[in-house]
Amino acid sequence: RERFLEATILYPEHDQARALLAWSDYYLGDYRGAVVGFKASLQRQPTWEGLYNGLGWSRLRLGRYHLAVAAFRPALERNPEYLDALHGLGSALLELGDYEGALEPLEKALRGSRRFIGEEPPEAGPLRAKVAWTLYYLERYREALAMFIRASLGMPDSYQLHAGMGWCYIKLGQKKDARAAFERALRLKPDDDAIREGLRQASL
Repeated sequence: RERFLEATILYPEHDQARALLAWSDYYLGDYRGAVVGFKASLQRQPTWEGLYNGLGWSRLRLGRYHLAVAAFRPALERNPEYLDALHGLGSALLELGDYEGALEPLEKALRGSRRFIGEEPPEAGPLRAKVAWTLYYLERYREALAMFIRASLGMPDSYQLHAGMGWCYIKLGQKKDARAAFERALRLKPDDDAIREGLRQASL
């Protein structure tokens, strides 16, 4: 970050350094600083889709979901196959409760992240989890369950995924399986009230 800051001071026209400075702020957790940096960069380079993507993710981390959507959309207008922006757009819409709108970009990002050979990239697991929760909220419980199970193979220590399976099993009337899923989740997160409630419902 210090080197990029120095570069922007010495070479004010160095737009790549300015963009990388904004990304450095983002990865250091200074999301407000990143927003300022990306917006300043966009004033000079309004056609760079990566700047809109960075602005979207920074706003997403700040909980400004509507503004995040407004940033991801121009990134995708310039590059409809931009996987990171698809992931971001779907994530923001999921946070806003727009499950119908979130599903398509999340599924498209997940398809794009898959490889024909070799290990999956690290972003595939969290993406699959988001698709699973989106399907759950759309009341597509069997599809959601299959996605939760698939996601848990790559992230076996995620209590959220086991809890998601439990809620799907409850909706499908499979209480024995629901209890087993919630018990797995509770072993991973013993103090979670939502999991305890799920286990209680599964035991009725």
